[in-house]
Amino acid sequence: MNSLEIQPLNAPIISNEDVLDLHNLSPSTQSGSQGTYDQINELFNIQDQQEKSIQEAREILGDSAKDLTDGQVYDLLNEIQFLVESWLEEFERNTFKGKTLDELLGLKL
Repeated sequence: MNSLEIQPLNAPIISNEDVLDLHNLSPSTQSGSQGTYDQINELFNIQDQQEKSIQEAREILGDSAKDLTDGQVYDLLNEIQFLVESWLEEFERNTFKGKTLDELLGLKL
């Protein structure tokens, strides 16, 4: 196989580590049988949100995303989101004398 060929990712959107890493869930959902139910529900909600994001990205990207796996599309979304947020923060700091809009409004310290 040529080293330049792209290998499809077969990894799930939420890894086993994410499923087992339940301490990241909100504290109110971490006790009792109702807490376990809530934790599972929260995990499914996260996965549903990811799947919706992937579907929306595929619609926007059109034919350019047809050969990408869901994992690749999701990684692309995360990279684009990071770039947008960093560019926005840089713009805000240049515009508002070194502060972001959140900092000016007191939403972030």
